[in-house]
Amino acid sequence: MIIVALISNSLFLEEGILNEIINFENMTPLLLIVTLVYFLLGYFTYALFYALTGSTVSKPEDVQSANGPVAMLAIIGFYLAYFTMMNPTSNLNAFAAIFPLSSPFCMPLRVMMGLASIWDIIISIAVLLITIFIVAKISIKIYSSAILNYGSKMGLKDILRIYKDKNN
Repeated sequence: MIIVALISNSLFLEEGILNEIINFENMTPLLLIVTLVYFLLGYFTYALFYALTGSTVSKPEDVQSANGPVAMLAIIGFYLAYFTMMNPTSNLNAFAAIFPLSSPFCMPLRVMMGLASIWDIIISIAVLLITIFIVAKISIKIYSSAILNYGSKMGLKDILRIYKDKNN
């Protein structure tokens, strides 16, 4: 993708137009590190959600319908971060930066704008790591039980029952 973008830039865009659109002066090492960390943690969070829902189906055809709720969560997280950026000093924006579904989208922008302190970043990453741990624990327990399920598609009641039985 980067190669295509560089070729497209050299062939189709006027000289220096990207420098007018993207301001690289705000790119600091802290911003690059925070963006990379949030990308990886956000990816792990949503990958675990998809693994959780994918483990509840018995046929490959059912995966798309099972993953619909996770896609909705991703869209909600993205739009929560997107719309709170219109008023970056609001309390809702501070919440979106900590809420694990929207923090991968929101916190790098808050860091770029200079609105996030180091403690905000640490708290947000801690909440995201706790969420990853909890979702991973639930996913592993349900997957280990659901992989042995050769019958019909599992419902929410079945998933909760399996999780409760594994905890005991």
